[in-house]
Formats: sequence, structure tokens, C-alpha cells
Amino acid sequence: MRRTFLTPTHHKKRIERLKLQLDELGIDTFLVLNSKNIFYLTGLNFIPTERPIFLLLHKGDTNFFVPSLEIDHVEHQVPFVSQIFSYFEYPDEKHPMKHLAKVLLDEIGITINRIASEAPGASGYWGYKGPSFEEATGFKFKLLPDIIMDMRVIKDPEEIELMVESSKWADCAHKYLQEYTEVGANEIDVTLRASTQGSADMMQELDDGYRPIGFSLFPAIAVYRGQIGPNSYFPHALSKGLVFKKGDTLVTGASSNVYGVQSELERTMFMGEPTDRQEELFNAMMAAQDAALATAGPGVNCAEVDRAARNSFKEAGVFHLVRHHTGHALGMEGHERPFLDIGSKDVLEVGMIFSCEPGIYEQGLGGFRHSDTFVVIEDGIDILTKYPRDLSTLII
Repeated sequence: MRRTFLTPTHHKKRIERLKLQLDELGIDTFLVLNSKNIFYLTGLNFIPTERPIFLLLHKGDTNFFVPSLEIDHVEHQVPFVSQIFSYFEYPDEKHPMKHLAKVLLDEIGITINRIASEAPGASGYWGYKGPSFEEATGFKFKLLPDIIMDMRVIKDPEEIELMVESSKWADCAHKYLQEYTEVGANEIDVTLRASTQGSADMMQELDDGYRPIGFSLFPAIAVYRGQIGPNSYFPHALSKGLVFKKGDTLVTGASSNVYGVQSELERTMFMGEPTDRQEELFNAMMAAQDAALATAGPGVNCAEVDRAARNSFKEAGVFHLVRHHTGHALGMEGHERPFLDIGSKDVLEVGMIFSCEPGIYEQGLGGFRHSDTFVVIEDGIDILTKYPRDLSTLII
């Protein structure tokens, strides 16, 4: 059976793994603030706003501190929750941190020198302002900003299954993106049509097996994001409502959200037969991606993967057109650590998932970048995105 979501049992196992680490550090109470980390541990999916929301892990109990409008969401989404502590609103007459101080000191009963959090206080998101946890309680909090992010670096087998599913639907949406692209069409219209049809296919096949996360209308997306013709020269271009013209170099992007996990697929395509220069740069990009993928595997330094791509570009005489490193880890966020970068000290391990996307950019002509998602396995890597990479297939 294909996996499209995780169960509460799986989330509880993650909390248990975290608790073992906290016990070793002598921590009884830990406050989780990052919304992605809260979802990773509990499955609670919510919209971050100015109202603080914390996961309070205390001696094996899973508690939440939330505004009143989120109480029902926690009860519905986290069946193993121990207690839900709440406040009415922010800023209100009594600031939420005053409520939190009472919860921690009087109801949970935190112990001095055995408390920690991801950050000194709530994030200044959407205009929030407030005291730090230490100012609110009088207790000093040990800061553990990376403990959950470190867990997320190595993906669970089930999480890898989610990425496999996400990659499949990225391929599907991208197929429609290429099919609908034609001279005279507008990038926004093509993006909407491709994302709509790709999402419809995904919903039809998965049916009740799909669990939406977030509030996007499109479970699967395929976009241009303004990377069309000369504008594809900008690696992080933004949509401009451009119209496709004969001779354009195109750089695409596609993904799908499967229980918060998101793959990455990008391709370089051409509107009509490419010129000699377009073909030259396309081939140089392909050679660099091939070199990086051939280098990647368990025990290999992230820096070596990036170095392989850089050396390939140097051999082709186009290194002066390189503007970024070779890739980055993937999971619940578009960019995660570690990075395929020559300055990285990290080593690839089984269970890590990366994008591989070396690119080159020539002003006036455009960008040349494929991106594929791969997972590190025992005997090498498994490339999860399967969309064709060869030049002849990518000519419109």
C-alpha cells in the first residue's frame, strides 16, 4: 500500500526519540515553537499568526499552549494530547506570556535548570511583541535550537515513502506544464492549467488517502515563476505574466505536497530548436548534474558533490556562469540543511534527501538548470523524480 500520510503512532515515536535525547541532557520541560517542528512531532497543522502556539513536552506528556481558536484543532488532530492550556487572544488585557508563566510555574511545575526551548521567546511573527521566557518566568531556559532539526536531517523510512509519492505527482504536473506551453500562451495561464490538472489527477487516484496540509489550492504544482526567455537568467525570478516566444529558454519548477513533504523537480526546455549556444550550455549543465549525481552516495562529503559539479563546469569553460551551489536537503521545507556546498563539513548519510540542481546563467539568453530529488541509500542514491532530462524530449 502506498503511503500518503503518517499516523499518530508514528508521531508519538518521534516524540519518544526526542524525549530520550532530552533525558540525556537533563531536561524535563521543552518548548517547541517552530510550526514545522510541531507538525513533525505531533501532526498538528495550523496557520502561524501573531498568536503564540507552543508544544510543551514535559516528562513524557504532550501538552499545548494555544489561543482559544486553536483548541478544537488540537483536539481533532492530536489524539494523544495530554493537556491543552489556552489564552483568549493577543495582545488582550493579559498578555499571553503571563498566561504561559502561570501554566509553567503553577500547572506544569517546571524545575529550575531542567527547562529548555527552541528560542528565547515567541517569534515576532505578524507583529507579535512580548517578553522572553526568562523575563516572563524568572527562570533561565537552556536553548536547543537544533535538536529537532537534527532529527529531521535523516528521514524516516515512512517519510521517504512520502517523498516518493510527492515526486510522482511533481512529474505528473510537469507533464501538463510542458503539454500546455506554446508560443503566445501566458505563463500564469499555463501554470494554472497544469497545476489544476495535475492536482485533479492526484486527487482522483489517491481519493481518501490524501491528507491536505496547509491551505494551498493545488496539492500538485508546476510553474515557470517568470523563468522565461532572458528572464530565466535570474535563478530566483518571480512571475511576471510573460508570454512564450519562439527561441525562449525556459526553466520550470514542479512539486507536490504529500503530508507536508515536498519534492523538487526542475527542467530546462526550449521553445523550438535550440541555437548552438543554447545546446552548448544545456549540455554543460547536464554534464555537471551527471557528475554530481555520480559522486553522491553514503559516506561522501557534501562538499565533494558540489566540487564535482564545479569541476565539470570548469572543464566546459563555463564556470564564470555559475551563481549557486549544487543543491540542498529537502523535506517539509523547500530548503533544509545540509547543503551540497563546497564549504559544507557534512557527510551524506543513508536517509538524507537532496535536490541536485547545478545551474549556469548567461545574461540575455537565460538559465540552464535541471533539479532532481534523490535519497541516499545503502549502495548509492535513488533518484526519485523521473521526468525526462534529455534535450530532444524538452524541445517544445
